[in-house]
Amino acid sequence: MKDLIMTILTAGLQLLILATLGYVINYLYSKIGTEKTKRYFEIAKMIVRGVEQEFGAGNGADKKAEAVNLIKKIVGNKLTDEEIDKLIEAAVFEMNYVLNLKGLSTTSKKT
Repeated sequence: MKDLIMTILTAGLQLLILATLGYVINYLYSKIGTEKTKRYFEIAKMIVRGVEQEFGAGNGADKKAEAVNLIKKIVGNKLTDEEIDKLIEAAVFEMNYVLNLKGLSTTSKKT
């Protein structure tokens, strides 16, 4: 019974993450265009992963500030602070989602 509840909660969390990620990406598409959004999102994902590796767990505010600075340095004044924030949030959501899936598959194999 406990496993069933955990499976349902995990599935619900995954759906919530996917819905949030979809909303953020759609918002960015409407603001800056599809092709540019894809390119900027790829940049944001690389930066978020690099900053995460450099800073490690915790230090969320420091990591976000570093990611914002790096994105601004790379793209210049082509994005607003709000757009940069949304890109970073979407990249973090995706990274956490992938890590969560990897953790679930590892847990499932142990059971």
